[in-house]
Amino acid sequence: MEFRSCLDAAMALGLLDSAQLDELQVRLAKGEEIMGQYAKAGMRMTEGCSLEQELTTIKHQAQPAMAQLKENDLIVHRENEELAQVEAQIADLQARRELILDRRGHTVAAGTELKSSAKQLLKAGAEKKKALAERKLIRARWLVDMVARGSRCPYIG
Repeated sequence: MEFRSCLDAAMALGLLDSAQLDELQVRLAKGEEIMGQYAKAGMRMTEGCSLEQELTTIKHQAQPAMAQLKENDLIVHRENEELAQVEAQIADLQARRELILDRRGHTVAAGTELKSSAKQLLKAGAEKKKALAERKLIRARWLVDMVARGSRCPYIG
């Protein structure tokens, strides 16, 4: 579900158009279907194998994907913290901008300069926010590709 919210956020930020969103949703649905088929096949295989041996094999096969997912989780967590900081900075800058605009009548020249600085800071903050969202989108696409290839991923299911 978190991946779908990432898609919604990417759409809202204008990083995806509706065709790209539709394509990613189709790929996600296919990936989920493949995961379901893979799970059913795993159940049938369990009937003929020792559960302990299969568990060891699955753990061994899943280790690289689990390590990558843990790393991605840490990166996403760090980027979410950075994004929260950027959003706080943007809110602070917007408050400053409003204050500057309120005082503008007293010092037009100084107010114009401060307004320009505030806009530049807002633009820089927005660009950083967009870059963070793009990194999230790249990770989301990686995850969709992983699911589409049928990789075993215990986080999706």
